[in-house]
Amino acid sequence: MNPLKVAAIQIGPEPSKGSASENTIERLINKAVEAEAEFLCFPEHWLGEETPKSVSELIELMREQARRFNVTIIAGGFFEQLPDGIYVTAPVIDPNGHLVGRQRKIHLFGDEKAKAKPGSEHVVFDVNNLKFGVMVCYDTVFPEVARTFAIKGVEMVFVPSRILNAGTQPWHLYLMTRCLENRLPIVASNLVWPPRHSGHSMILDLRQDSESTVVYPNVLSTGEESFAAVVAEVNLDTARKLRESRLKERRPNTYRVLSES
Repeated sequence: MNPLKVAAIQIGPEPSKGSASENTIERLINKAVEAEAEFLCFPEHWLGEETPKSVSELIELMREQARRFNVTIIAGGFFEQLPDGIYVTAPVIDPNGHLVGRQRKIHLFGDEKAKAKPGSEHVVFDVNNLKFGVMVCYDTVFPEVARTFAIKGVEMVFVPSRILNAGTQPWHLYLMTRCLENRLPIVASNLVWPPRHSGHSMILDLRQDSESTVVYPNVLSTGEESFAAVVAEVNLDTARKLRESRLKERRPNTYRVLSES
C-alpha cells in the first residue's frame, strides 16, 4: 500500500445552525474521495452540541458515508457515554461501515477532566492492510504516545484536534517533531470554528537527503482557514525503512526511569 492518499477534513459548527450539517459533511467527504483519498480524519469536538443522541447519530452517518464511498473514517473526537463511563473517543469506521473500534483520549485537557475519564490503551487499528494509531489532540504533546505507537508497529498516526489560533504554530512543531523522531507519517485535522479555531490542518511524511542522508519531516499539505478536505499522497515505504532503522538504535534498558515515574 504505497503510496497512499489520505485526507484531513476541516469542519466545524456552521454559524446558522450551531452544528455541522449533514450536507456539509457529505460534500467534504465527496471532495476527499474525488481526490482518491482512502483514509479520512475529522477534527476533535467539531460536532457542536455533543449529546448521546447527536454523537450516536453522527457515528451512524459516518458508517453510512464510509460504506457509500468505500473509505475508512476516523470520525474525530467526542464525549461518548460507554458502558464504563464517559470518555473522549475517536471512533474508527472501515469501508464496510463497521465501527472497528475507538481510541479513548489518554490525556484529557482542561474542562474535559471534569466530564470524562482518561483512556489508557494505545489501540492499533488494521484496516485495508494499513496499521495505524490515533492520537487525540492533547495526546500529541506527550512523546511517549507516538513512540508507543511506533514500537507497536503502526505505519501512520491520525490526529483529530481542536487547536486555538494562538496554538497553531506550537501544534505544527509538535506534529513535525513526532513525525521526525518516530519516522511516522501524520495526518492531523483541526477544527474550523471562527474566530477561535481556524484549521491549518497538516499532513506529513518523511524525506531523506540523498547526499547527506539527513532525514526531514516532509510537509505534504496544509489547510487554510475554511472548511476543506486537505488531501495528500503519503510515502509509506520510505517512512517504514527509516523507522525500522531508527528503532533498532534504541537502548530501552537505559530508559527505565520512564516506567518508574
